Amino acid sequence: MTERLLLILRHAEAGPHLYSGSGDIERPLTPMGHQQAARIGAQLAKLELPGPVHVLCSPARRTQETAEGVLSALPDAAAPQLEKNLYGAGLDTLYGFIHATPEDIRTLLLIGHNPAIGTLAHDLAGPALQSDTFAALRHGYAPATLTVFQTQEDWINIRPSTVKASQVLIP
Repeated sequence: MTERLLLILRHAEAGPHLYSGSGDIERPLTPMGHQQAARIGAQLAKLELPGPVHVLCSPARRTQETAEGVLSALPDAAAPQLEKNLYGAGLDTLYGFIHATPEDIRTLLLIGHNPAIGTLAHDLAGPALQSDTFAALRHGYAPATLTVFQTQEDWINIRPSTVKASQVLIP
């Protein structure tokens, strides 16, 4: 069996809603958000992610800017694949993206939005949320929070009983 990592990341801190024709999808990261993304990238770079690494990202500006900041610390990471259905996705849609991941991918980084991205992390973590390691997740899923899950299962079989929450990264 192959060791795989599933990384669930909420976008970094974004500016307020824009009241323009572009609306919510064009909200940029704040200066703090750019710093958060860079810090998460630096932490990820220390994890020695098994490759190939595949990145799925919502098309929203704030998720793309988060991806850019995170991936700048990972020299071998591929460009993110923008998926329009990640914007406004529900839990079933997120699981669908995970289950559709090609089997040769060893690390999947999913960058999205609350409430669904936090719900996914909580759903997969299950009882691990009671441990002190995951205390940061007990009161929500803050911007730029990343949870690392380990598995030896094929992507199609990912569910709470087939992954182990190994750590949470916060900026």
